[in-house]
Amino acid sequence: MTEPSHDYPGFFPAFEPDALARLAGPLPTWALSTESSWQQWGLAEGIVRGAPGDQVLMSAAAGLLSWAWQQRPLSAPTLALLLTLDGAAPFLSPDLRQYLQGLKKRLRPPASSDAWEALKAVGSPEDVAAFLELSAAGPHAAALLGEAWEHLVRLSDRDRAASIISSGAGDPVLKERLLAELDLHHRLPGRALSHPAFAPWSGYRAGLEAFRAGNGPDAFRIWSPLLAAMPWNVNLTLLAHDARFLPVPGPLPSPRTAILTYCWNKAELIAQTLESVFASDIGDNPVFVLDNGSTDATPDTLRAARGRFGPERLTVVTLPVNVGAPAARNWLLSLPEVRACRFAAFLDDDVILPRDWLSKLLHAAGRHPECGVVGCAIRDHEHPHRLQSADYHLLHRLPGEAGQEPGERLRVFMNCTGTLDSGLFAYERPCLSVSGCCHMLDLSLLDGVGGFDVRYTPTQFDDLDRDIRCFLAGRPCLYTGGLAIDHVQRSSLRQASSPAQVAHILGNKIKLEAKYDDKAVDAMVAKNFEMAWRDLLEKQAKLRG
Repeated sequence: MTEPSHDYPGFFPAFEPDALARLAGPLPTWALSTESSWQQWGLAEGIVRGAPGDQVLMSAAAGLLSWAWQQRPLSAPTLALLLTLDGAAPFLSPDLRQYLQGLKKRLRPPASSDAWEALKAVGSPEDVAAFLELSAAGPHAAALLGEAWEHLVRLSDRDRAASIISSGAGDPVLKERLLAELDLHHRLPGRALSHPAFAPWSGYRAGLEAFRAGNGPDAFRIWSPLLAAMPWNVNLTLLAHDARFLPVPGPLPSPRTAILTYCWNKAELIAQTLESVFASDIGDNPVFVLDNGSTDATPDTLRAARGRFGPERLTVVTLPVNVGAPAARNWLLSLPEVRACRFAAFLDDDVILPRDWLSKLLHAAGRHPECGVVGCAIRDHEHPHRLQSADYHLLHRLPGEAGQEPGERLRVFMNCTGTLDSGLFAYERPCLSVSGCCHMLDLSLLDGVGGFDVRYTPTQFDDLDRDIRCFLAGRPCLYTGGLAIDHVQRSSLRQASSPAQVAHILGNKIKLEAKYDDKAVDAMVAKNFEMAWRDLLEKQAKLRG
């Protein structure tokens, strides 16, 4: 591989910015994300297996693995494949290569243990921490840290987690890097790393702190050398574009917006959500709550809320039975007071909102009038360093086996579900769908696109179905990742607690897939990829212009 020409020599192979467009043919999913461990591994391993003689693709794979190791230095598979590619076409500096070879030896996993596997799967962070404290001086301490890293981040006692890291890291370079990431997730001020082994990650973190502080110009200045070293990095390209070109959000825009939510037997959660709504900056925009046939204390809770916040601000609709989520949404959308508004912002009944959530949604809608729905990043409320969802896209359908049932036909790319929040999903771009936990609809499309399909009663996939109809009407969704809200509960299959609930969710997925034939699905996938690549390459060109 040729020598790189950027400010991070010895970390990444050369990759010309114009070569990014070359990846669209062999690797269409590249434009969707270059983050998340499974996406990075899938892209890199696919290149190594399928195109070992293509220098451009191999440079992209090697660079991606080098960045993946910067993000997850305790990942033994990533490190092993990175060193393999560097051995075939050297690009790492001798000092870094020597350090990585030594670290690889220390990341050899311990013998398989059913007890340890069970502890990682269902144990609490406190239980995992207790196990790691007993193993901190052992020969496999660093490998165990890697396997249990998310548990350590989730540990409420930051100092205890730092002590375990300090004991198990095994060398001061790794210790300093891991403690810096722990502080990042705890939103503590970052310190410059003293060793150059993690210079790219340290540079990214410095830019992220500026970006999160609202200083886009400084973030762009800090990220520019890193982007020059990684022009293939999709998420950093999108984020750098927003840092440079997106304006600082102003005051709450004027378009009238109805704020809508519905609830069934969640008295405490709906009370918490309404507190969050009215504590935020919503101006004089009206709030509507539909009580979906609750039999607990929800009616009393809503009466009290209406008395507290005022009937002129909060309207409560009470149904005698639970009609399900799609019908509840349609009921709210049918109210004359709602139809008189320009937008309708749907919220789940278990969310916690930042003060400026509505302003960010409305500003994003104003920047992208071509989009019919605006959504945002969703975090786990209990562990806000963990992302539940970002933007959704479609993947190629999976054909079934000959003579068997058809394969999965509407495959949704969920590029960050369950991952730690690295900050690299805070971009803004059009997409196929967004999370239904918080999404704002353009009501001018209601008559043309329609409401929510009641065939998905009681819930699941009705919001995705409507987003697809918007997409097919030429009005895609917009994901604005600069807004993140906290979701108290889980969604989709993680929410199911019985075989019957799992069957219902899978049944609704079959209903959704049956709406489109193979030709229509393939056309949607191609259109989605084309939209993602066009957005990415236009932003790359704008940054270079």
